[in-house]
Amino acid sequence: MFRLKTRTLYVLIAALLLVRHVELHAAEINPSVESAMRRGLARVKQAASDWQENQTCFSCHHQTLPMLAALEAERVGFPVDKVWLKSQADTAHKYFEERIGNMDEGEHIPGGAATTGFGFWAMSLDRRPPDKTTTAMVTYLIQIQGVSRLRAGKDDSPPPPEARSGHWQASCRRAPMQASLIGDTVLVLIGLEKYATPEQRPRVSEARTKAEQWLAKAPVRDQQDRLWRLWGLHYLGGAESLKESTIAAIFAVQRDDGGWGETKDRASDAYSTGQTLFMLLKTGAPADHPAIIRARDYLLKSQHADGSWLAESHVKFKAQPYFENGDPHGEHQFLSTAATAWATAGLAQLLIPKPAVGP
Repeated sequence: MFRLKTRTLYVLIAALLLVRHVELHAAEINPSVESAMRRGLARVKQAASDWQENQTCFSCHHQTLPMLAALEAERVGFPVDKVWLKSQADTAHKYFEERIGNMDEGEHIPGGAATTGFGFWAMSLDRRPPDKTTTAMVTYLIQIQGVSRLRAGKDDSPPPPEARSGHWQASCRRAPMQASLIGDTVLVLIGLEKYATPEQRPRVSEARTKAEQWLAKAPVRDQQDRLWRLWGLHYLGGAESLKESTIAAIFAVQRDDGGWGETKDRASDAYSTGQTLFMLLKTGAPADHPAIIRARDYLLKSQHADGSWLAESHVKFKAQPYFENGDPHGEHQFLSTAATAWATAGLAQLLIPKPAVGP
């Protein structure tokens, strides 16, 4: 009996020491992560607000991703401005609402499937219910499956639906945001599943079957392909073994500095690393994995004093002509805002969820 009590006491002491170790370790980490998040969140919220003053168009990098960062921050205790959040979703909704007629006819929407997929994501972040605008978005996407647009010119005819591939694609390639056919396709499928009306379901089901057949054979060429394949397996379903092997493949290409690069030939960057951290932890990767810790440290070290992270734009064709939005990093500010949003959302996964308190 004495030995049992003594052993129990030792176990309790060891448990208390372990808890204390974890608390001390958390105390070392959380202030740095929380500080980085707070500064990053302030930066993307301001950028999104400035965008509404300077541009009337919907923006994947200045609406959807800042909204994502704000909601992930709210989940771990940072209050979100609901008026600000709604205004961002309103901007997205208005952009597509003004194009209902064009979408019903299959006419081109700038950015094509990628822009529409990000638009669906923005509305879902604000928990917008299906309406006539989202119905038109679904109609548009069903029509353009397998092509970037139905008509490049007045006399051009697209291939018939039965001759098209099952993927969706942006109408312009802007790495890294619009660099992956897998990414375009997964983002569209998630939006279709959420917003298709009962009447649209049969056609969406056909489109999804064709898309899944394409995804099963699609080659994985770079980090965006790997990440979006993982996201699709998590949200759309797939073999657990394939999900685990995809996570392993992502871990395998981490750089020595703790970051990830867009391609094997490009250096680590905050956009790729923040997005990777976010998607890995959202899909089940362990938070104490050494690669996760190194990614966290990479982001903490690479954040600028103004709260931003830099991601250098390198595409030759600028689908969105550059203009000064008041954000840091000059001609790189659009992509850097997206990188700052991903980094903020990624770091949020390292904190314990709790109710938001105070302004």
